[in-house]
Amino acid sequence: MSQSPLSQATDDRLSEMLFQGEEVEDEFTVEGARVAVTTHRVLVFTPDGEGRRFDHADRPNVVDATVETTGEDSYVGWGVRAGVYGAVLFGGGLLLETSGLLDSLGGVTPPEDAPGAGIAQLVSLLPQALGMLTTVLLVGGGLLVVGALALIGFYFSSRERELVIERAGRDPMRVPVRDDDAEEVARRLRAAVGTSSKPRSD
Repeated sequence: MSQSPLSQATDDRLSEMLFQGEEVEDEFTVEGARVAVTTHRVLVFTPDGEGRRFDHADRPNVVDATVETTGEDSYVGWGVRAGVYGAVLFGGGLLLETSGLLDSLGGVTPPEDAPGAGIAQLVSLLPQALGMLTTVLLVGGGLLVVGALALIGFYFSSRERELVIERAGRDPMRVPVRDDDAEEVARRLRAAVGTSSKPRSD
């Protein structure tokens, strides 16, 4: 069975990283990463990753291995806020539009014996002002709702699956995965670490 390019590229480096007497017990290749379980540690190679290209944990400190789906949660927060504000504004504008209030005010004429021209001018301007407010509420609310949908779309596009290797006392090692067998890799990794979590004694 021929090795993958990733395996060929990391074989020499893997052998250089091993302690004296340390041996590789099992290996897993997922996407652009390679995970090796040795008699002493769990080693993770991500040569094309954005973060650390090599990470490791002593086997007694490895407590779990799972597959998680992660994303930019901030998109969800801003999307929910924009959606709520947009719904309130759009609902208020729609209520004004359908209530008939604008038509009622438009048909009101000030009394002839009004004390001054100010009241007549105010009454005549009120329907126009409420009409502009209705338009602002409808347009602003609609834009906020569209923005909320866009933010939710960004969130879903940012989601990715990760192989998460939990280790005691430190942040977990995260490996992006897309393979359908990622869950199987996590299960095999848990089994490999759990069957012999202590270094061999020579």
